[in-house]
Amino acid sequence: MSAVLVASTAAVPAGAHPPNSTDHGVPEETFHKLWSGDQDGATDGANLSNGSAVEQLGEGTDVPFDSPPRAVERWNRGDHQEFPTTNSSVSIHPPDADLSSGQFVKEAYTEVFAVQPSTRARLSPSRQPLYVAPEGTLRGTVDYRVAVPPDDTSGDRRVYWSLESHQIEETKLLVNGNEETTAGGSHTPALSYSLDGYAGEEHRLTLQANISVRLRKEVEVCTAHNDEGDCTNWESSVSYPTENVTVTDSIGVVKYDLAVSGFIAEYPNGDLGLVVYKNQPWLGYQLPDGDVRGVWRFYSARDKDWDTLVYSSDDGQRTAHSPLHPLQVNAYPIETGPTPSPRRNVTILDVYGTSTSPSTLPSNVHLDVLTEPYTASYGIATRSTADDQPETIRAWGLVRGVEAERPADEFARIQIYESNLTLEVVNQSEDTVTVRVTLQNANTDAPINTNGRDGYVVINGQRLNTTGNGTVTTTIERPPGGVSARYEPGHWWLNPPGYTGDSDTVLLQGSVLQLVSALFRIGVPVSLFLLAVFFLDRITGWRIWPPWRSL
Repeated sequence: MSAVLVASTAAVPAGAHPPNSTDHGVPEETFHKLWSGDQDGATDGANLSNGSAVEQLGEGTDVPFDSPPRAVERWNRGDHQEFPTTNSSVSIHPPDADLSSGQFVKEAYTEVFAVQPSTRARLSPSRQPLYVAPEGTLRGTVDYRVAVPPDDTSGDRRVYWSLESHQIEETKLLVNGNEETTAGGSHTPALSYSLDGYAGEEHRLTLQANISVRLRKEVEVCTAHNDEGDCTNWESSVSYPTENVTVTDSIGVVKYDLAVSGFIAEYPNGDLGLVVYKNQPWLGYQLPDGDVRGVWRFYSARDKDWDTLVYSSDDGQRTAHSPLHPLQVNAYPIETGPTPSPRRNVTILDVYGTSTSPSTLPSNVHLDVLTEPYTASYGIATRSTADDQPETIRAWGLVRGVEAERPADEFARIQIYESNLTLEVVNQSEDTVTVRVTLQNANTDAPINTNGRDGYVVINGQRLNTTGNGTVTTTIERPPGGVSARYEPGHWWLNPPGYTGDSDTVLLQGSVLQLVSALFRIGVPVSLFLLAVFFLDRITGWRIWPPWRSL
């Protein structure tokens, strides 16, 4: 006879999610910030507890993090062991588990609990990869029940069933179908992995469990009867039917292995010039006197697929509150572009990237989000103050513990020189003025030809390029006062060697200015001569002062 499954749901008490007290070694000041997406208290504070300030903050709103919180992994590691005690008569599983049943093994499954360290990056509405560290741990759950056939004691053939043994033989972690790690049987396996030996970034992690059962089947057959029809002789035979079931669960991941490269330079005044390119979204990089922060913030939320557990048995199913609350770190953009810090020390020269529409957050996560496109950068150029040039360039990743460090001498070094710009008037009239700009390397006096590199000269708002001898001559409409020129060198990393900018200004002489200039040129030497005569007269008594006294 077959068992009839009766579905019944046990009510989950209000307020059961999230846990209301810290556990698993997670500090209290962090614990209450980990549960974004859960129901927040009333804004007027009516529903808030009388706990600590941080507890009330966590109850009243969702709290973002500036970096991936380590506490998520600590919580998941401890919470994983809260899986309920089970036995051969019941299979305990999440509601959406993919169940497999055979002849004796029923409701068998595996389910991925967490992969860590990991971050769900909400890059755009259509692209939200689960980034995982190159080396990490996959945690999962495995369970099943055994359906022992009922005994049949009617007639001349009797069958008796009993369970001899049952077990999870082994658990395996597969990467793209290839065996990565094998461990003994466990209802809560934790299997390590390394993705370094696999090509590409996208991978599939599969948790596999092999379940075996062995039953004892005794069959008694009547071989003789008396006159009343009762059996007088039974012959028995014993067999041991077995069954093996393999169950799997998979999750798609993207290997997050941050790498950096770029250019480095020292400005003539000692400032650090740095251009950093990277291969994946990043959190920013460190400078000697500051840093550059990316557009990302983080939040932690529980996986609500684990809010309840289903207990399946011969009597049917019942649903109960789950003691398991796995957390997942999420990254989301909060700035339209990278930010220098502090601004007095760090200047962003350029950002290379693509304009990307931000993803919305789940409706129950209440955090400030962008409503306009942000720059998903793959390169940032900066100039910053530096007491000493760095030996190592360090960038931070979106996955906890993943950073990129590269020696500074592995960056392409570019020399930056001072430039020297001089401006002179060649000719002028009442309406026009002809000027010549000479642009040179201040260290070597070598001419700078802007026609063959990035950058240009600006003369009274007009862009011009110097020629091979570093000069340019142009005639412009005569401005009042004077003429100014400046050198805009462009990006030093695009056209090595790099140069700093320079400028110069000349005054134009009109009729009044020419008269004042002539008087100045004549008056200064005459005044100096008369002053010398005066002092000579006072010292010698020759009575030659004033010179015109004998006239």
